[in-house]
Amino acid sequence: MKGNGALVVYLMAQAVIASTGPDVVCPSQPLLASVSENVILQCHLVPPVDMRDMTVEWSHGHFNYTVLLYQDGKDNFKEENKTFTNRTSVSYQGLNKGDLSLRLFSVQLSDSGTYRCSIHIEKLQSSCYVNLSVGKCRYAVNVQIHRGLLITVQ
Repeated sequence: MKGNGALVVYLMAQAVIASTGPDVVCPSQPLLASVSENVILQCHLVPPVDMRDMTVEWSHGHFNYTVLLYQDGKDNFKEENKTFTNRTSVSYQGLNKGDLSLRLFSVQLSDSGTYRCSIHIEKLQSSCYVNLSVGKCRYAVNVQIHRGLLITVQ
């Protein structure tokens, strides 16, 4: 019976995770990008859970436009908003480790805003949010004029 103690603790931990679900975690700092850059919007599960056969959804903005919908082991392009067509992906190898991060290619000014990373496991839904700020130039440039000379400081 001694050897069964570890198994019982493990099964109880799995039952707690199954009943409450994993936490969906996103960074609290906004992500800054320049137009036409490729970015990764970070999102992962704690503890890591294999999401390859479950539902992962990324949405954007006040109207919750679907950016990417992964369900039943594949992308569901029918639900994707047209402005994101051929510009998004998730790491399919990462999904088995709870990495739900969204790759967004060739960002546009209109991509700025709040993104929601959501999971759907049976009746459980959990989300977190990532803020993306897209500008024409990522770096601030200070221009100073000193004695008639133009000095650029970055």
